[in-house]
Amino acid sequence: MKKFIVTAVGLALIVTFSLLRQVWAGFIYLALAFIVALCLFWLVVLIKDYIDDYHKNIEDDYNLYKAKLVNCREITLEQIEQNSKHYLKRFKRSQWKEKGIEILKITFVLGVLIASVVLCFTLKI
Repeated sequence: MKKFIVTAVGLALIVTFSLLRQVWAGFIYLALAFIVALCLFWLVVLIKDYIDDYHKNIEDDYNLYKAKLVNCREITLEQIEQNSKHYLKRFKRSQWKEKGIEILKITFVLGVLIASVVLCFTLKI
């Protein structure tokens, strides 16, 4: 919930400073600074969530994957344990789609961050 409050406040400030650029041209730099701050915040949040989801909780997720296999197919837990390398490999493959989406989110936020920093230094008002 805190993430969305920070985002809403940041977006409100960005919009306000963008609308005030006719009053003073320097407000555009304040808007860009808040864009950079918001991007840094979300970059940290997304990277932390990625690490927590795909590296720290991998054993719990693998156990859940094995339980789904036992429930959905005619496979016993003993068969999964006998071929653990095979099923671990299939589990990691099933994670690629979700990991790819998370990596694309991180890349998008990083791209916006880089574009905003470049605009801060090259914008001529």
